[in-house]
Amino acid sequence: MLRTAAFAVLAWSLCAGALAQQPALPATWSLRLPQQQAVAFRGLANFDRAGKGASGTTYMMPGIAGFAAALAAHALVINSGLEQRKSEIELAADQVLLPYLPVLDAMRQDTLMAQALARVAPGSTPRLIAFFDHDESGWIVESTPLFAMTQDQSALVLDNAIAVHAPGAPKQAAYRNTVRVVSRASTHADLEAYWNAQQGRQLLDQSAALLALSIEIALQQAYSGGDAPADLGVFRTVRYHEGRKAAAERAQVLSERCGRALISNLRGWLMSVPLLQPGADPACATAP
Repeated sequence: MLRTAAFAVLAWSLCAGALAQQPALPATWSLRLPQQQAVAFRGLANFDRAGKGASGTTYMMPGIAGFAAALAAHALVINSGLEQRKSEIELAADQVLLPYLPVLDAMRQDTLMAQALARVAPGSTPRLIAFFDHDESGWIVESTPLFAMTQDQSALVLDNAIAVHAPGAPKQAAYRNTVRVVSRASTHADLEAYWNAQQGRQLLDQSAALLALSIEIALQQAYSGGDAPADLGVFRTVRYHEGRKAAAERAQVLSERCGRALISNLRGWLMSVPLLQPGADPACATAP
């Protein structure tokens, strides 16, 4: 019951004023700073076409041994071509960040994570610790966030690789997973001005909100035993907003509220996404 009730409320801290209850978190826990202070940002890339146009080179060799060698050589060429293509796509996708480089270069993990901790659900007392600090008396969260901006510049996407250590076991993670959180798309007409205003305050605030939610989701999962509820049913296609365009994911739905869904996809990642067609929820009438 604890896991099911907690999952039902985890994904909604991005719906301002919509929370009627709070997720179950440890009373005290620590977030460990990464070793590197720079915050990783990229442009959100689409690899759907990355496999097309790969090399069609063939290698003619006699016999079974020759055929196996030909296959291995061909695989190397294909993989090399795909990796090069992937790099080209990533480089092109990163161009969306050019207007924001001064802001992103100034963003630091200690500031970002301090703001994220200030946003987590009340009822727990988190603290920020240095990379080499150890605290065997409480829960420790290690977070490696990678942020992305959609190509239309309207939204941010966080992929956060998280490890949670239980009290007394600082070397063995009780829970590991990647948590993806997709923000709602901004409706501002001038997005460059919006994100850059006040030395990039909106970029920092939105990043901190995504980070806080991802940590809450992972920490609650670890605190409640590390298992999702067993009665989620079959995987289905969940359609959601990724910026101002539609995206889809095959996933089990853990909960839906205030126009967002918390889902578990085929890779086992947890995702909090803004739904493409959210159901009516009177309790969220004033939510943005």
